[in-house]
Amino acid sequence: MRTFIYSVAAVAAMAVGGASAAFAQGHIVIQNANAPGVGFNDPTPAAPVGGNPGTTLGEQRLNVFNHAAQIWEGVLQPRVDVIVNARFTALGANVLGSAGPTFIFDNFPGAEYPDMWYHSALADHLAGVDLMPGQPDIAANFSSQAPFYLGFDNNDPPGTSDLLPVVLHELGHGLGFSNFIDDTTGELADGEPDIYSQYTLDVTTGKIWSQMTDAERAASSINVRKVSWNGINVTKDIPKVLEFGEPFFRNNTANGPLLMIGPASFGPALTIAGVTADVAIGLDDTAAPGPSTTDACSALTNDLTGKIALVDRGGCTFVVKVKNAQNAGAIAVLVADNAPGAPPAGLGGNDPTITIFSARIQQVDGNALKAALATQNVNVTIARDTSIRSGTDRVKHLAMVAALNPVQPGSSISHWDTAGIPNQLMEPSINADLTSSVRPPEDLTSSQMTDIGWFSDGDGVPDGVDSCIGSDQRQTVIVDGCNSKAGNDLQANGCTVADDVNQCEIDFANRPLHQLACVVKQTDRLRRARVITPREQAAILVCTALTLGH
Repeated sequence: MRTFIYSVAAVAAMAVGGASAAFAQGHIVIQNANAPGVGFNDPTPAAPVGGNPGTTLGEQRLNVFNHAAQIWEGVLQPRVDVIVNARFTALGANVLGSAGPTFIFDNFPGAEYPDMWYHSALADHLAGVDLMPGQPDIAANFSSQAPFYLGFDNNDPPGTSDLLPVVLHELGHGLGFSNFIDDTTGELADGEPDIYSQYTLDVTTGKIWSQMTDAERAASSINVRKVSWNGINVTKDIPKVLEFGEPFFRNNTANGPLLMIGPASFGPALTIAGVTADVAIGLDDTAAPGPSTTDACSALTNDLTGKIALVDRGGCTFVVKVKNAQNAGAIAVLVADNAPGAPPAGLGGNDPTITIFSARIQQVDGNALKAALATQNVNVTIARDTSIRSGTDRVKHLAMVAALNPVQPGSSISHWDTAGIPNQLMEPSINADLTSSVRPPEDLTSSQMTDIGWFSDGDGVPDGVDSCIGSDQRQTVIVDGCNSKAGNDLQANGCTVADDVNQCEIDFANRPLHQLACVVKQTDRLRRARVITPREQAAILVCTALTLGH
């Protein structure tokens, strides 16, 4: 899909003239772009399913899109209508859908970063007017061949993909969960950074993407598990959403390091204790359907009772491989990738009869296990590392962004990493355990949207810098008044109200009531000095009460 770059200097006067201090609630509107008889207009009869009352295939598809739009609308409360031009059409193999902004804007009234690209829907919301009247904000294309489940209850049967989370995911890209950078070359869009890249941090270099050179961004895009999201709202909400225990496997015989795995979307979840056992290569007949004796595409010929099976990717689906290993007695399965790449993607599929854990491992790690097995028994543990929250980095405990090696255009960076437990909506693939929630405690997507500005407090300070934003968009939270941490000199050191709040948190760590009393004292001093108004003091105290001590 094509995204049009648009600097809003030419429409700034229109935006200013149309903006208002009080904004009406906008809507997310699905615009049917299909021709008669196909896609949303497909007349094929369909029985109502999972809360979807439609009686034709096309009607049910449109109902799912409208339901997803209502979910996002309720979360983001757009000030201006967001128009989504959507259609079902033939797409490539294994592609369920795609979506993105049709326009990007910079330097519009309401933008809190200058010379930075914003998604069309977010730019309209911040400006308070439609910056490109009559044109769609998001373009979405979905597969007309994919076997989608069209209910609203996330109860998709085996062999289908749940359309609702797929639509929520793709709309998320159009609403703000994507960058406008060439992840292969690191090149910026028309020489300017974008709002997503402003919060994308390479933890190896300590640089955010908007501050890097093209070469640095290109290197960062393949810096696996070392690229993170540093927005304050995602960071704050991580403990509400992500569990402790990042999945790994380890060769105990070699006293090896913790290595990455991609857990399956089917079968039981990996427990903290995990599974420890000897590894055995699963052997099958080469006749059919897979070409290899180690791909587990037919019934296995060796006894795997009590073993962790090691099988190769390719030749058949993952559920077939794992079910064959389970039937041979395996208590877990590792599927070795057949091509280089990191981190290993999860195993897709759906089979409720599978009762053992399984995961993909990198090709290099699979080859190392095979080489070791040629000379000795190998004992392996598959478990969860409880020293870290899943899906976070090991430096600042920020949410990991999907750096993939090699780069995968459309998947690299503009997603969460796959290591999160529970699985997150904006991971590169859709997982069977997803619900229709986009906010904590299930999901971090709404937190990311808050970081990029969907709940801007309008104070002119970028939201990822604010100490206290996003709790209530009707509040005015002052963060730019000058004050000092001691005495009555209100112009010292260039300090801000946020500095005072942060200092109270530091001085009275783990004592929320003392922290709040400290903020009351500090804001009283600022109010008496007329640095802030009584209303602004009240807003700060409400926000502080909601956030301090968490």
